[in-house]
Amino acid sequence: MPTTSIEWAQWVEAIGTTMAVVVALCIALFQDKMRAWIMQPKLDISIDVKPPDCLKIPIRSYTQGEPSVVADAYYLRLRVLNKGGQKAESVEVFAASLLRRQADDTFKEMGTFLPMNLVWADYGKVFFPAISPDMYRHCDLTHIVDPKKRGQFTAEDKQWPNVPVEKTILSLETAVKPNTLSHLLPPGKYHLVILVAAANAKPVKKTIELSLTGDWYDDEQKMFQDGVGAQILK
Repeated sequence: MPTTSIEWAQWVEAIGTTMAVVVALCIALFQDKMRAWIMQPKLDISIDVKPPDCLKIPIRSYTQGEPSVVADAYYLRLRVLNKGGQKAESVEVFAASLLRRQADDTFKEMGTFLPMNLVWADYGKVFFPAISPDMYRHCDLTHIVDPKKRGQFTAEDKQWPNVPVEKTILSLETAVKPNTLSHLLPPGKYHLVILVAAANAKPVKKTIELSLTGDWYDDEQKMFQDGVGAQILK
């Protein structure tokens, strides 16, 4: 052990030099991983029940051998945001489960719902190639077809006891429309649990509350005020 002040100073200097070398080596070895961790994509979602997230769009049927039909429809779209410092790659939105409000105000999972991906707006696929930092893309969540013409569209019409045909229904924008028509929902309140993920980002779990009164309004503002609602719960 050092016995003089000079030896102590030399000893402290040697330790300091060694520690500086160790720190420099650690930075050199792990700086790329540290930078990737700090700058990684951070996905989030939001929805505002008004344009541009939600809007009225005419849709057209394309049934082979039959005349096309045009109908008004309201589309609700999720805004998928990248709040991180790096581009999010191969982004997907997965509808994991669906719950419906019961008479006692509790929510019960619907076993008939088939978990699957939602599709991206104006793209039609389940994986969006990339979302840059501080940017967003719309993912289709659900739509509502004018009930007067709904029956003329494939996989858009279903009947339930005590639900008049003139009432609106929700059509979830799942990648596949099951033959069971489980993507169609009658008026009520629902909790849709989704996962948002990317090839280079951790999945984010959110619950979306959807409310449908069953009433149709030609006026867009009135429809989003009294006909349908959506909000992110968590």
